[in-house]
Amino acid sequence: MSDTKTTQFEWYDYRAIKSRNALISIVAGPPSIGKTYGIKADAVTTALRTGRQVMWVRRNLVELLYAKSGFFDSIAEQYPGYEFRVEGNAGQVKTDGDKWRTIVRFAALSTSYQMKGTEYPEVDAIIYDECFAAPGLRYITDEVERLRRLWITVNRSRTDTKGRAKTRVYLLGNPIQLDNPYFLEWAFDGGREWQKGKGTDGDVILHLVDAAKYERRVGETVYGKALGTAQLDYAKGDYFLPDGGFVVEEREPDSKPFATLVTMQGTFGLWESADWRKMFVTPGPLADATAPVVAFEPMAVTPGVILADAQNFVRKVSRRHYRRGSMFLVGQSSMAARQALAR
Repeated sequence: MSDTKTTQFEWYDYRAIKSRNALISIVAGPPSIGKTYGIKADAVTTALRTGRQVMWVRRNLVELLYAKSGFFDSIAEQYPGYEFRVEGNAGQVKTDGDKWRTIVRFAALSTSYQMKGTEYPEVDAIIYDECFAAPGLRYITDEVERLRRLWITVNRSRTDTKGRAKTRVYLLGNPIQLDNPYFLEWAFDGGREWQKGKGTDGDVILHLVDAAKYERRVGETVYGKALGTAQLDYAKGDYFLPDGGFVVEEREPDSKPFATLVTMQGTFGLWESADWRKMFVTPGPLADATAPVVAFEPMAVTPGVILADAQNFVRKVSRRHYRRGSMFLVGQSSMAARQALAR
């Protein structure tokens, strides 16, 4: 007799986020709550009922290769009597008459520019799985804009009954760092479960999942003490690891004015500690008229404000502090500087 105990697994339910009717929906939460499983099952069920397709996206070709391998294995038992296969960049189901019909298109965001000019009239959803890069791995340059271009390529001029883009975009992943391209692009934070992207009128929605609402496979009951404290805290919803942008109440009193930073979100003062080991960001420009006035974003450049490129001293020093975690934001109002500082 087997002593194996099977725990019922409740996967993430997409009905709530779909009810918001956003064009871009982001589901951010810890691993093993069924984000991928839930949307995969939903996509296959919809495809079998309607004949429509989804596009499954990963960041690069290596990730895509692993995603395609055994793509249908986890959900096949939900569809008795159906046969599935992956053929090249197509996920297919066998229909009556032993014909194979494509229900999933696979694509890598890193090579998506090659798809320009190709039509996908049957694709109604783009699903970008694992959209948040793991620590130590890099995002694609201008990743958010690449995703937008892929969306335009797939959707073209198709609209729904309300005149909005017919193709909807879903991003899924485990957010380790607040300063990722998607949170920065739409000014999301780690404080609220449901958020609308800044300036999107609800067309971009984030669900920062409360993991306690789901019965997870990740936890001490499954993995014993082998996971370690960090992973267990993460599974409980303590998502974000320390990274550039700690918020403090005040700067060190002996810190020296370094530069004024002009951004698309406002103007900020950069201060360096007396021992040069820390940098502080304060709201508003510096009073010191001798301090340089710079911008890291081309669109923030105005008369009297220079663009600090990668070789500029201010840019290099601030980047060093940011990357090694020695940059501190003074007050919540300084959080708006994150998008420029992360460049």
